[in-house]
Amino acid sequence: QDFHYSQLDQNLPLINPATTGTFSGFERVSLQHRNQWLGAGTQFMTSMGMVEFSIGKIARKKSAYSGIGIYFVNDVGGDSKFSIKTGGITASGILPISRSHSISAGIHAAYTNRSADFSRLSFLNQWNGTEFDPTVNSGETSGISSFSHLDAGAGVTYSYNKDIENSLNSNELSFQGGFAIQHLNRPKLRYTSLVDDRLYMKLCMHLNARYGLSSKSNMELSAAQFIQGKHYETVVGLFYRLKMKGESRVTSLVSNQYFVFGSYFRSVGTVIPTIYLDLGSFSIGVSYDFEFGELASMYRQSVEVSLKFNSGKKSIFQSSKLR
Repeated sequence: QDFHYSQLDQNLPLINPATTGTFSGFERVSLQHRNQWLGAGTQFMTSMGMVEFSIGKIARKKSAYSGIGIYFVNDVGGDSKFSIKTGGITASGILPISRSHSISAGIHAAYTNRSADFSRLSFLNQWNGTEFDPTVNSGETSGISSFSHLDAGAGVTYSYNKDIENSLNSNELSFQGGFAIQHLNRPKLRYTSLVDDRLYMKLCMHLNARYGLSSKSNMELSAAQFIQGKHYETVVGLFYRLKMKGESRVTSLVSNQYFVFGSYFRSVGTVIPTIYLDLGSFSIGVSYDFEFGELASMYRQSVEVSLKFNSGKKSIFQSSKLR
């Protein structure tokens, strides 16, 4: 299986490249870090950084434009320090089909290195009756400690939003849903010198919907279904968004600010309380996984933090501002 995050809405371009650039604003920087299974006796950590650019986007106007994203992911875990390092590019084309409706399509290409230090592992035949003795020859082949491969994916999305600033009044709705396929080229996984396994293609369906309860608050629903080989995972999130401060219609220097709280739920038996502080151009989110399924007997609790900066008022590529 691939690495994954609980706060799936914070890294949608990694799930579906068609969502690249489909945010309110011009450029965006996203950072995300996950420390999984605290207290497991070893560390499992995933870190991600991404920069998105909008090319040809015009403030307050519904015209076609494109999005470009550049990202890097470092996933490392276990006693062998099994590592997946990925650098890639996502690209999308966004086409408005009316004032409130748009569709987009995207592709992604990446270069990935996978590595491990097998000398850090212990095997059953190294047990000397009292402890594991690393000086005892295990007789196990070390396999291939490092290899690299190319990766590719594609996706499509549909979006409905009456307000470019993502501000909802009572009974108003915004929606984004999409479908994506990752690992289209099914890269070879050369973990040993004898077998070339292939990475399964990964299918993903996702949606995010917001409904305005009043001019001061709205509800948000997020959901995603992942299918990769025999592995299935469903993630659903429900959140309440409370407006703390409205945007300035005069200076355009202040955006809507929200306090968001709720929880994600993962189908394997995980409840994930989450809070976000959305200050318009800057947001921070914190979530904490509680395992209740089969994994709970061995591993419990994971923590995740996300940070975002959005240049929503002025593009670095042009002098125009939102007014």
